[in-house]
Amino acid sequence: MMKRLTVIVISSLLLTASSLFAEGLSFGISANNRVVGTQLGMLTSSPYGTLELGTGLTYNKNRYTIAHGLVSVKSDNLSPGLRYGLGFKYVMGSVRNKERSRRGDLSAMGFHFGVAYELPATINPLTIPIETTFDGTLAPESISFGESEGYADYVLGVRFYIIENAYVALTHTYIDAEFKTGGTSWSRYINETMVGVVLTF
Repeated sequence: MMKRLTVIVISSLLLTASSLFAEGLSFGISANNRVVGTQLGMLTSSPYGTLELGTGLTYNKNRYTIAHGLVSVKSDNLSPGLRYGLGFKYVMGSVRNKERSRRGDLSAMGFHFGVAYELPATINPLTIPIETTFDGTLAPESISFGESEGYADYVLGVRFYIIENAYVALTHTYIDAEFKTGGTSWSRYINETMVGVVLTF
């Protein structure tokens, strides 16, 4: 597990080093009374749209530790206020079942889709910009590794842009992780609602 976390730390350092070429950086922390999560992201232009690179870690003591790395290309050419992206997300970590009697090593490469929509002024109930978001990742068994037999996550969110370079994020995350350990197949379902602050540069 420490080796895997080391990979995430190194990836974060490389991402930070690449910031010289970035057009946008973001750093955020989110939490509830059981879970804490961090995220680091970079946006830069490419001939095919906006390239997003990101990494993050979600931690729940004695239940799961999940780290991820993301590569995605984003565009906004369909409709005003609408942004969408396609890419790949790699997840790794350690997950226990609900009874904490089993533990599985998580490792999967998933297809990632994301969309964000800024509410127009005609339906925005507040005087600050509000954005709704959805992100989904699907990794079938064929691209899950080791003890993992499949992985999926879905994240619904609302962003409140309080000031120019920061926003408050309210998110709900659902995770379905499948494992086979000791010859037994089992699943872990995770539902978490968190609030956080993201700084943008």
